[in-house]
Amino acid sequence: MNFMRGLIYLSPIFLFGDLDHLIFSELVLTPSNSEYVKITNPTDSDIDLSNYYLTDGTDIGNGEFYYQLPSGTDYWSGSSSDFICRFPSGYTISAGVSITVSLRDSSKYASEFGENADLTLNDDLLDAVDDESTKGSSAAPKLGNTNETLILFYWDGSSTTVKDIDYLLWGDNSFAIDKTGVDGYQSDTPAGSQAYLPIHNTDEKLVRISGEGSENQNGGNGITGHDETSESFGETWGVFSLVSSKPEISAVTVSPESPTTEETITFTATVTDDEGLSSVKLTTIFQSDTTSHTMNQGDGDQFSVSINPLEQSGSLIYYVVAVDVTGLSETTNVFSLTISEPSEPPQELTIADLINNIDDYVGEQIEIDGVVTVPAGKLRTTFTEAFLQDESGKGIILYNSSLDTSFHRGDSVMVTAEVDEFDGKPELIYSNIQILKGNAKIPTVELSISEFNTLEYNYTFVKIWGKITERSDPYGTNAGANITIQDESGEQSIVRIWASTGVLHNDSFELVNESLDSLLQVGTMIEVSGIGGSYSGTSQLQPAYASDIYEKLEGTSGDFEIYLKVAPYPFVPQLGEQINFEYSFPDDARIKLRVFDATGRYVTTLYDEYRGISFYKETSWNGRDALNRVLPPGVYIMHLEVTDTKTGTLNTDTAPVVIGVIGR
Repeated sequence: MNFMRGLIYLSPIFLFGDLDHLIFSELVLTPSNSEYVKITNPTDSDIDLSNYYLTDGTDIGNGEFYYQLPSGTDYWSGSSSDFICRFPSGYTISAGVSITVSLRDSSKYASEFGENADLTLNDDLLDAVDDESTKGSSAAPKLGNTNETLILFYWDGSSTTVKDIDYLLWGDNSFAIDKTGVDGYQSDTPAGSQAYLPIHNTDEKLVRISGEGSENQNGGNGITGHDETSESFGETWGVFSLVSSKPEISAVTVSPESPTTEETITFTATVTDDEGLSSVKLTTIFQSDTTSHTMNQGDGDQFSVSINPLEQSGSLIYYVVAVDVTGLSETTNVFSLTISEPSEPPQELTIADLINNIDDYVGEQIEIDGVVTVPAGKLRTTFTEAFLQDESGKGIILYNSSLDTSFHRGDSVMVTAEVDEFDGKPELIYSNIQILKGNAKIPTVELSISEFNTLEYNYTFVKIWGKITERSDPYGTNAGANITIQDESGEQSIVRIWASTGVLHNDSFELVNESLDSLLQVGTMIEVSGIGGSYSGTSQLQPAYASDIYEKLEGTSGDFEIYLKVAPYPFVPQLGEQINFEYSFPDDARIKLRVFDATGRYVTTLYDEYRGISFYKETSWNGRDALNRVLPPGVYIMHLEVTDTKTGTLNTDTAPVVIGVIGR
C-alpha cells in the first residue's frame, strides 16, 4: 500500500466527489489525550445525527460486534477502553461542514489543542442503550495505537439490521469486520482482503485526501449501498503533521488599482502552507451579490483570478480565504475597491460604428483610419473600388470616380471622406488618403460558412474554409470562375475569382496560374480570404491575390479507414500527465470520439464533428471528464464512432485507457 506521508505534491485537492453520505476525514490515535475523529458532510443537505452511532468496541474472539445492536446482546466488547455511543438527539451536521469528536473529555482536548471540540465522548455522546453504560471508563484511552477499527453506523431503533456509514481499519486486519453470511446483510469484503490504514507517530494524524476511491458502490451494507469495507485506504488517506499551522496570505494586490466599469479586474495573492493547500478563493460582494471565485496557482506561491467587467459603478468588497489539507483556514482583512465609470468615453470612430449607424452618418464629412485590404484595380478596373478595414471587424468601400492606384494592400491610411450609401452599399467617397505606413497587418475576420452566409460581412475581408464540391470556369460573358466549397456542417458558399484579378485567368479567360488550377479541384480542402459579397441574395467571397487561396491541412489528409490506437501505458492526470492517442477516419463522415468508464457510463466527448475529407490525427487526452474534473484511477474505454454521411453506415473502434494511482 502506498500511503501519503507528509507533503507529496504542492497543493493536493480534496476530491470528495459526489459522495452521498457522511465520511471520516481525520483521525488521531496517539497520544491518548489527543484522540479525536473528524466527520465531514460532503453532501448538499444537512444531516440529523439522532440515529447515528460511533464505536470501536469490536471483540472478534467473543463474537461481539456493533451490527448485533438490534438484538440487544453481544453488540460491544464491554472493555473500559472501548465504547459504542449514540449522537445527541437532534444534533445536525450542516451541508459541507465537518465536526470534531474528541474521544476523551472536553478539558483534555482543549488542553492539547487550545480550543474546544464540537462534541466529546465523555461529555456529549449518549450510551447506545438507555440505562446501560457503553462509554467505557472515562479515564481510559479509547483507540488502539497499533491496530483497531472505528465505525460510524446508523440504526433507526426498530430495524433488525444497521447501516454502515463509514469504516476505518488500521495497523493490520486483526479487527476487520466481515458480515458475510450474517442474516439480513450483504457480503462484505473478506477480512483478509481488506485494506488498512497505517499507524502514525506522535505529532501526526491520518487525513483523508480524496473521496472513497475505488470503493465498491453497489451491493454493500452502506446506507447508500456502498461496501464500506472495500475502501482502498492507500488511495484515499495520508499521514500529516498534527502540529499544523494556518495558511499564510500576503501581498494581496489588484490590477488595475482604480478599475472602471468596463475593465477586467485581476486579484493576486501570495499563499503558503507547510502541509499543502486545499483551496484558495476570493470572495467578492457587489450590489448585494456575494460570489466565490477559485484562485488558480501560477508560479511558486502566487495565486490569481480575474473577474469580468462589472458594468456598474459602486463599491466592491473582497477578501481571500485559504484552506489547507488539514482543514485549517485563514482569511484576510476585508478590502474595499471603488468601481468607476470610464473617465472618457471612446473617441475614435470605427468602421463598425459607421456600418451599424449608417443613417446617422450619411452626408457627413469624417476622418477615419484603417488598413487597405484590397486596393483599386482588382475587383473593378474603370473606377476606384477599394476596401478599408479596421480591428472592429467590419470593412467599407473606398470610392472615387477615377482609378486611383496610389495605395496598396497593407497600407495603413487616414481617410478624409463623405459617408454615402449607394444602392444599399455603404461607402466612403474620399477626398484625401494619407498613407501612415506600409506593410501593416491585414485585419481578417475568420468565419464559418454559416456565419458568412448571413451576409453581415459584405465588404469585409474574411477567411472561410471548406472542401471544393463544384467548379465552373469563365465562358462567354461570365468573367470569373465560381468555386463552390462546403464546410463540416454541410453549409456551402461560392468563391468568385474575377478574371480582372489575374489570380487564375486573365481578361481573355486564359488560364494563367496552373499551380492554383491544380489545387482548385473537386475534393480539395482549401482556405480562402477575400472580400465578402453577395449575388442574387447568395453569399460569395472574392479573393484578390493568388496568396489568398491555399490548401487547408488538418492532421494528415489521405485515404484512411477508421482506426484508433492509445499509447500502451497508464497515466496520472493528478500529476498533470496526458495520454497520447491517434485515430483516422474516411471522408464525408460524422466522427464521434468519446470516453466511457468500465461500466459503460459516459465520461466525456473528445471529438464530435463532420469532416468532408479523410484525416489521420495524433493528439492527447488530459484525463478529465466533461465537467473538467480529474477522473479517479481505473480502466476507461475510448470509443470512436464513424457514420458515413452518404450511406448511413456506422463503424466503430475502441481502445482501453488506464488511469494510474499516485505512488509513494
